[in-house]
Amino acid sequence: MTKNERNNANRNFDEMADELDEFAAVPTDVLADWVTDRGRCLWEITCGEPPAWTGQDEPDREMAAALCAGCPVRRECLELELRTIGEDTDGVLGALNGADRRALHEVWSPRCRSDIAATPDESGREIGGR
Repeated sequence: MTKNERNNANRNFDEMADELDEFAAVPTDVLADWVTDRGRCLWEITCGEPPAWTGQDEPDREMAAALCAGCPVRRECLELELRTIGEDTDGVLGALNGADRRALHEVWSPRCRSDIAATPDESGREIGGR
């Protein structure tokens, strides 16, 4: 990747993080309810035919974009994933594959407001910090 391509990618992640700022004050349990109730992918998994993920960045990006197109809670899903899984993210959520979400997490995490409680993971360690 050239320096110009990296700068463009970083700008895109900055713009995505800007969009997610509107959810900073929304409690994690509320985000989880929204995503569970309205997420298009959850409908596909339970009632439709879920895609066969390849584990390869480019094909999975394309499938994620297709699956998440028109989902009413795409950004909420992405915010929830960044908060609860953080940099250990994998798979496809919020229309981004794991590699893209990890890159976004690097931009998103320093913006997290410390006055909003972080979500503990299974071990009790706080993740996300929003």
